[in-house]
Amino acid sequence: MSELEPIEYETGTAIRDYDIIQITQTENGYEVLLDVNLDSGYSLARTKLDITHEDLQGYETNEIEEGIKYALGFFS
Repeated sequence: MSELEPIEYETGTAIRDYDIIQITQTENGYEVLLDVNLDSGYSLARTKLDITHEDLQGYETNEIEEGIKYALGFFS
C-alpha cells in the first residue's frame, strides 16, 4: 500500500493475547517475534516487534518482557 495515497483509518480491534516466540538482542535493543491473537478472532503469526533501549527506558523497565507488554498496550 506504500504506493497509494495515505488513508486515515479508525482504531482497529484490541489484542486479546500474545505468545513470545523468540527474543533476539540487537545493537539498538531487541527484535521480538510474536504470535498475536486479536479480539476480532483473527491472528497475526510470526509478527516482528522492534523495541529499542530508549523504549525500555521510557517504560521505566530493564526487562524486555515488561517492555513488550507496554508496547502492546497492556498497562496495569
